[in-house]
Amino acid sequence: MRKTLVAVTVTFAWLLAGQLSWAQKSNDKEHAELAKALKGVKTSLEKGLAASETQGKPISGKFEVEDGKLQLSVYTMKGDKFSEVIVDHKTGKVAKTEAITGGDDLTAGRVGE
Repeated sequence: MRKTLVAVTVTFAWLLAGQLSWAQKSNDKEHAELAKALKGVKTSLEKGLAASETQGKPISGKFEVEDGKLQLSVYTMKGDKFSEVIVDHKTGKVAKTEAITGGDDLTAGRVGE
């Protein structure tokens, strides 16, 4: 029994290391893509957070590459409602607001409550 447990533990550790290595390579690629996209951005994260205040209290924000395009997303809370506010990274103005009604974004927003 002990021999089997050791073999399972070693196999699991080997599989986990492979997954972490793959995830690291994937993250490196995403980070490189984001770094390239951030060159020449005129709007800071701070200005994006300030612009989003018209839609609620900013909880968090991030630059991300979505569908191959740079996007500044700010997550806001107004009362018990959460929204993702997309701020135009060139002008610093709110481009659109989407209500968050479920999924990982809602879970992440509730952590900030």
